[in-house]
Amino acid sequence: MEYPIIDVSKQSVAQFATDSSKAKAVRSVAWYRFVRPTLVLGTWALAALYIRWCLANASEEELSLDAFMPGIAGIAIVVLAMVLWTFGRQMDAMNAHRVRRMPQTSEVSQPHTTHEIPEGDAGRCLVAYHDDDGMISHVTSVPEFERQAA
Repeated sequence: MEYPIIDVSKQSVAQFATDSSKAKAVRSVAWYRFVRPTLVLGTWALAALYIRWCLANASEEELSLDAFMPGIAGIAIVVLAMVLWTFGRQMDAMNAHRVRRMPQTSEVSQPHTTHEIPEGDAGRCLVAYHDDDGMISHVTSVPEFERQAA
């Protein structure tokens, strides 16, 4: 599927049927609209019931702040790491637009833009497509790339 999951769940049976058979289209619509959301909501409901049961059967000692501190500290460390990672990525993205100076060399070498694919190794070579921000949008194998180019 080429669409994000949120867009796929909005598609009708007729839209799915353009890519596959009618039976598979009905199964896809049933999965994305009914079964998958039911599984997700059911998992959250079971988690809430389990947490409620744990809190109802816990002793006063288990419900004290001292008992929760290791978990709270662990969560805080993970949140802090994620915040720092996000700021670091944003700073790196801002620096990516800067022109970086390369050391001057006496020889001017042309980059090798084409490569030979070994005969038995073609299945392990990949072609990566990039979006405007330089991030990888999707990856295909060389045989798939050659089929698309032909």
